[in-house]
Amino acid sequence: MVENIENSGTPKEEYATPELKACIFSVGGQEFSVDMGYLKGIAELSDISPLPLSPPYIEGLTSLRGEAVPVVNLATLKELQEEKATERWLIVLEVERTLFGIIANEMPDLAADYRGEFINIPEFFETHRLR
Repeated sequence: MVENIENSGTPKEEYATPELKACIFSVGGQEFSVDMGYLKGIAELSDISPLPLSPPYIEGLTSLRGEAVPVVNLATLKELQEEKATERWLIVLEVERTLFGIIANEMPDLAADYRGEFINIPEFFETHRLR
């Protein structure tokens, strides 16, 4: 006979884990947030190939798992003073099955709430023609 020991009278401890809804990062000393629903990943930024005739805020293209990803420099776009860091991170976002990345000089953080300036990713995608 098999005994059910799952309900042994000891109350189950419940651990509350906050639901993450924001990716938070800093650019030029300013904090920004994006919705986690658009986040595809965070990667260490490697080589960027310049993209001739692109707007100044497009730093170029990088290869991510064999796919060309346009890289947006938010510091240039927002006219923020920023020093180039030796280690840079790429926040990879997806809209309408198209990937693009935003550069961050520090490892982004995942949080339960938005902080700093909220970036509406679909609107950002359309406004800056990231296709």
